[in-house]
Amino acid sequence: METLYLIFLLLLAVGISRILANVVPLPLPILQIIMGSLLALPPFGMGVELRPEIFMLLFIPPLLFYDGWKIPKREFTEHGAEMTAMALVLVLIILVVVGYFIHWLLPAIPLGAAFALAAILSPTDALAVIAIAQGRLPRHMAHQLEGEAMMNDATGLVSFKFALAAAITGSFSLVTVTGEFFVIAVGGLLIGAGLSWAVGKGKQWMTARGLFDPATYVVMILLLPFAAFFLAEHAGMSGILSAVAAGMVQSRIDMLPVKTSTRILNRSIWEMLDFSFNGLVFLLLGLQFPRIVQRVWEGAGQESYNMPMLVFSALAIMALLLVVRFVFVYAYHWGEGRVRRMLGKTVQPKPLRLFSALSAVAGVRGAITLAGVLSIPLMIGDTPFPGRDLMIFLAAAVIILSLLVGALGIPYFLRHLPNNELEEHREELKKARRLAAQAAVSWLENWKQANPAEHADDALLRSEVTARVTESYRHDIEALMDHHDRANQARETLALERDIRVQAIAVQRKEMYRMRKRHQIDEQMLQTLLRELDYEEAALGAGETA
Repeated sequence: METLYLIFLLLLAVGISRILANVVPLPLPILQIIMGSLLALPPFGMGVELRPEIFMLLFIPPLLFYDGWKIPKREFTEHGAEMTAMALVLVLIILVVVGYFIHWLLPAIPLGAAFALAAILSPTDALAVIAIAQGRLPRHMAHQLEGEAMMNDATGLVSFKFALAAAITGSFSLVTVTGEFFVIAVGGLLIGAGLSWAVGKGKQWMTARGLFDPATYVVMILLLPFAAFFLAEHAGMSGILSAVAAGMVQSRIDMLPVKTSTRILNRSIWEMLDFSFNGLVFLLLGLQFPRIVQRVWEGAGQESYNMPMLVFSALAIMALLLVVRFVFVYAYHWGEGRVRRMLGKTVQPKPLRLFSALSAVAGVRGAITLAGVLSIPLMIGDTPFPGRDLMIFLAAAVIILSLLVGALGIPYFLRHLPNNELEEHREELKKARRLAAQAAVSWLENWKQANPAEHADDALLRSEVTARVTESYRHDIEALMDHHDRANQARETLALERDIRVQAIAVQRKEMYRMRKRHQIDEQMLQTLLRELDYEEAALGAGETA
């Protein structure tokens, strides 16, 4: 019962933290860490000790699955080289440079453990950055951060597992590790993608035979990241990359024509789970943080460090992460510009130092770093894992510092960065909505001609309803607003109007799919537009169509 009470209280605290975030001028993750720390102190005295392997299995698969689900596919295709460099090369640089730096600062942390800590500090949290920026980030940078975050979550965690294994076994071979990395990475990607594809095929098979049930399907999707993670780990492959691949494949399946109610239910549940799981991770850190600080404080007298030294170390590690990221982003874009000029391509001028500084402070650490560092085993055989409390303390301190740096630095640099991409994005959305509405109007005109009424009363009724619906869409085209007047009319008129509206929405949806295939809009924009139509269709009480 105590476990159930703890779960209920933590979920309640997650909800309360979101309300408080509207009043307290602090980033939500910091607020949740503070709330967790307060709950761990008297008079509450709440405490929780999760086994590391349970923590990894409970939190990592769904968070990575949803990351893969949300990754912007068009940006990934157009700027894949930049995202790959940030997620692979930058992670490797951080692993080596920061790893050696941590071991040099704090010899109490063995070199293998220092590499593991550096690896788990490499993933970034795009959600925290976007929340801090409040939609003002340049569109390209926002998408790049999302793609980078998804990829370096996976590469950082895989590197973390290898470094952790080296710290436990005491042996490390770069050639062996490199070969194993590619084998388990490819194997994990194939298992996750294959399993997600099989679930999609099963959905199509059930839909074709009238066996499809939205609630059952959503439950299957909830279990999918755990199944992908478990199967890959059981096969000796990367469960982390398996969960990411399952999410990426499922994002394409989710946008295929299925029941509107399924899409709405699926999105709502995953948005709720993502918010809850992220909040729970930070609350759990807060619950453990006072005891971690106490153990580190008690051990400071016996080791070669003290609390001021640890605080200084956290500040130094954060500063090094900022410098490494700034230098890498600056060097990459400088080199990219030189190569493009050599190839005779046009180069868009941009303030490189300002852009690199914004990217550096946007490298906020978050839930994946926490989930990974809290999964460090308690024991190696019969002896405690060396430096575990130190590693958790430093990771938590760097996360808090990165959130503070982001909260202060992102708004500052955004004020000095010219940004007209937001207006371009709005115009692109308006154009897509206008084309979809025009397709609905054309269909309505053709439908009226192709379906003549047998009786004069029916003809008058159909003419009245189609004229009203058409006028509504024409108003949308002119005003670029979703505004529909549904008067309180007779039952038959309402039924006919609803049917026509639903079919017109289906035409809009098909037009949006065609625009995506013609690369006129990207998948994120398609998701935004589909969500609007889904809610519009659900408001009609007819969310059971394709």
